[in-house]
Amino acid sequence: MKSGEKKQSNKGFSLIELIICVAVMAILAAFISMAVVHYMEKGRQAKDVYHASLIKDALTMYTFPSNFQGRDMVYTDPQTGETETFKRGWVYVDKDEIRCSDQSTALAMIYAGLVEVSPETEQMLIDNEEDPNRWFPSGPDGDYIRRSNINEYVFKNGLTVKARRTWNTFQLDVYIDNDGQLHMGASASNAIRTNGHAKDEKTASLFAKKLGFDNAKITPIGEQYQ
Repeated sequence: MKSGEKKQSNKGFSLIELIICVAVMAILAAFISMAVVHYMEKGRQAKDVYHASLIKDALTMYTFPSNFQGRDMVYTDPQTGETETFKRGWVYVDKDEIRCSDQSTALAMIYAGLVEVSPETEQMLIDNEEDPNRWFPSGPDGDYIRRSNINEYVFKNGLTVKARRTWNTFQLDVYIDNDGQLHMGASASNAIRTNGHAKDEKTASLFAKKLGFDNAKITPIGEQYQ
């Protein structure tokens, strides 16, 4: 070898350099994965809010009868101390099914095309809408699948909850006051449930705002917020 010639090095990456490179790639992959999961959850949230808005519209547009067979409810305003009484109904949605509290909320969903039943079942619900002795189909009929243990009409179709991290249930409520005026409520929960809709004020408020209930009262009713 002539004097002055430079030696060519065939040396590759060192072990430390490879470890650093792999670590950087792992961190980047984790950030990308988190961004994708966040984006997908946002999409699922949007679908749930859209479905909830359809339910909200269905309940708002429905003409509730004067003898609405909702649950009796008394609400006392914590600030004024004034007490109001309402007849209350709801449409509850979780990852598996939809539950309507009474004949009227079930008919509102049917008329809006959000659940389907046979013409015979629909007519029987209409005929018995104001009867306190509620009529229930004897078995599955269209989207209707069963009667719940608290006398709800249970349906199953694609309207069920899609979100995986934000909430696991949501609910739209109607309140009919003594003057026959309709009031609406909305809530959601991501709490672990042992029986029904669990208390979760933070998620309930988030969901209500997404549905346009920005100025709604937060009213504890049983195990939920409205």
